Amino acid sequence: MKRIFSAGSILILLVIADAAIAQQAVPAVPGRVEAIYGPFAPIVRAVADTLKQLLLVALFAAPLQALWPAIRRPVKFRSYEFWLDLVYWFQGIWLALFSFYALVDVAVGAMYGTGIWFPWLRELPFWAQVLASIWAFDFLVYWRHRWEHEFAVLWSFHAVHHTAEQVDFLTTTRLHPFEVALGMLFNAMVIKLGLHPGPSTLGFAIYLYYNYFIHTNLRLRYPGVLKFIFVSPFMHHWHHAKDEVAMGKNLGVIFAWNDWLFGTAYHPARWPAEFGLAVPPSQRVSQSYLRHLVYPLQYFISRARAWRAARAA
Repeated sequence: MKRIFSAGSILILLVIADAAIAQQAVPAVPGRVEAIYGPFAPIVRAVADTLKQLLLVALFAAPLQALWPAIRRPVKFRSYEFWLDLVYWFQGIWLALFSFYALVDVAVGAMYGTGIWFPWLRELPFWAQVLASIWAFDFLVYWRHRWEHEFAVLWSFHAVHHTAEQVDFLTTTRLHPFEVALGMLFNAMVIKLGLHPGPSTLGFAIYLYYNYFIHTNLRLRYPGVLKFIFVSPFMHHWHHAKDEVAMGKNLGVIFAWNDWLFGTAYHPARWPAEFGLAVPPSQRVSQSYLRHLVYPLQYFISRARAWRAARAA
């Protein structure tokens, strides 16, 4: 229990620290970055912000992984997978260069229109809006995540997240750009509800950092009734396990009750031993960013060939 409260306290402090740093994001000398880097200043700022977030998360997660590892293994820094995860961590920078986020913003406007759905939500106390946004983000991601495991089209993109064979906090950002866009479309619904941007942003920050936490290679499972309320690293590690019985299980991020209520919870006595994609040889993919980008094409070609072979038999 001490480890639970210790990790929770660090997580809260991490979110507060990130908010505090964000408030200080304005440079001490206005225009200095622009004066030095000219038209490249936005890229420099994006790299700096991404690096800041990486260091902040590592400051929290790395000591936990070193002191109480769920899976004891050689230091990930030595593996190619570590560097691939870093590529994914900085993926947002080059996506922005291709106007990726601008296009998603256009899609959000086309789907949801202007205005908000329930203006009265902004009259709620700040803390109530924070809690409501956390619940909403988590509920939406449960169903999005579930559909990604149930529908072949969505799975072909989400499978990239499951290519990680050494699950830790870096695994969190291993996402195909299409899944990133889908997540943004779902998250936009929380904003459209009518919650004030301040508490909803804080709610998303808590959701995001808890997502890093459950990916952390930390030997932590919640006892008693807590396992029915919150997702632990133990539960989420089983989500990434190769064991067939765990496929499509433990889909929540913060609240475990969705999994228990909708029949997708898996909470055995032992820890998983192996992670990654449990797929036929034709659907396996190497640890390569470019191969991951085209994996949906590989997936459907494999399915088409299997279908033709079955018809010919």
